[in-house]
Amino acid sequence: MKKILFLAAAATALFFTASCDKTSSSSSGVVLPAPQHAAQAKKLLLDSSSSNPGIDFVEFTESGRYIVRNQIIKADESVEFIRGLYTVAGNVYTLNGFGTVTINGNQVTIKRTSGEDIVVSFTEAPIFPANDFYTTLARAWRIDKTDVSVSFDGKTSVGVVKDGCDIPAILKELEQKGNVDLKDEAVAGYVVKEINFTMAKTVEIAFTSKPSLVGTMSLSENGKINYELSGAIGIELFSGKASGTINTNPGLGKNQIEFSLDAEVSSNSRTYKGKVRFILSPAQ
Repeated sequence: MKKILFLAAAATALFFTASCDKTSSSSSGVVLPAPQHAAQAKKLLLDSSSSNPGIDFVEFTESGRYIVRNQIIKADESVEFIRGLYTVAGNVYTLNGFGTVTINGNQVTIKRTSGEDIVVSFTEAPIFPANDFYTTLARAWRIDKTDVSVSFDGKTSVGVVKDGCDIPAILKELEQKGNVDLKDEAVAGYVVKEINFTMAKTVEIAFTSKPSLVGTMSLSENGKINYELSGAIGIELFSGKASGTINTNPGLGKNQIEFSLDAEVSSNSRTYKGKVRFILSPAQ
């Protein structure tokens, strides 16, 4: 995990790049039917070729969102994640704001709204088993509530509970209560829209007005999750490895689950310990 927690914008790493050793049984938990686009969902890993400008993968998620990872060929070698809604007609996927993807055997033809067409071979990413646990988790989730508590040097402990997940607002309140500077101004506008888990082992943190964070994950049926996020140029401070717990039986409201993380980081001769608890429910 990055050792820059609570430095500049890296204060936000508490939210997504923490570690947690707890486990939680998923038995008798929330069980949901497969989302609308489960049958069409897949992750296409595109081959490198002269016709491919750097698109690493195109994923069609169970909740009707698409994710495109584009390795932009520039001096800075930046990464761009493009997301939106998609529809399907036969073997043609229409990606709102991006173009169309037509699947023929092991090849795809990508017709972008801007730029040249791409014809490239692909392989499909492996997926989780289709059982109640994974089928329930593989969808877009909104954050109903974020519960954050932080201890500074083991002396001052402060907590914030807010609806949704407005990261700057949470950091501002922690600053005021803990009398510390968490540099919340560096992450203005980072309000989480939803968290997306997919059967193709992808996790996406989507913001209301900023590029997504996307990564690969492992997820066991006892609720243990490990993942590594990466972000587009400009939000690298969110990127990093993490582990946590998903509890599908938290005793909350109907169809609500719990996603929790712990963190302990030392920086600038100070020690910070934090706990984050997200209450999630299925996004529409």
